[in-house]
Amino acid sequence: MNRRDLLMGGGLLVAAGGAAALQPRNRLVLLGDRNLEDVVPERIGNWQYVKSDALVVPKAKGSLADRLYSQTLIRLYQSPNSIPMMLLIAYGKVQNDLLQLHRPEVCYTAVGFTISRSEATQMQLAPGVSLPVRDLTARSDSRVEPITYWTRIGDDLPTSGEEQRWVKLRQQMHGYLSDGILVRISTLVEPAPEVFREIAVFARTLIKAMAPADRAVLIGRPLAAEVNR
Repeated sequence: MNRRDLLMGGGLLVAAGGAAALQPRNRLVLLGDRNLEDVVPERIGNWQYVKSDALVVPKAKGSLADRLYSQTLIRLYQSPNSIPMMLLIAYGKVQNDLLQLHRPEVCYTAVGFTISRSEATQMQLAPGVSLPVRDLTARSDSRVEPITYWTRIGDDLPTSGEEQRWVKLRQQMHGYLSDGILVRISTLVEPAPEVFREIAVFARTLIKAMAPADRAVLIGRPLAAEVNR
């Protein structure tokens, strides 16, 4: 065996060792065997869930959505003294290179919307407790949609695609795969600061309306522990 063969063999061993180090050996699943419909209350403060055929999004077997998400929840909430809210929650049991959450700024653009605002911000859930979220404004020829959303991968809450990729890599290097969830709240009115404040009120009320043991499903265990104090 010559020196070149030794170098190539050594390189392959290093690559194999690196690949083995990235092979997850553990799972972090915060939803467990629960259903989203049981975790998310139908009444959220002054908002009440109302059935609406307009929000039904069929998930065909074998489609991308079917492969990405093991559960989805789509609801319209109405209130006598607040603007209506559309809630979409998409849950995937595994977040890896093949199956991962699709962020709304990508999905909306793919179906013809223009994103005129995209801003990472912090939403206060309780005194001294903030949730990292992203505010969007999506526009098409027929409608405008102010959106606030967040994603959870394990206990991490990435606010961008790049951060999401780093979170997955770091978790893999620590030897585990996580479940993931996307929580999107939106409405169909012209965007304004007071509209995003109203969305934030709905989001905070949603978290508080959930059973304390279920809050980690949406916001991760560390943040849920702070909210539950």
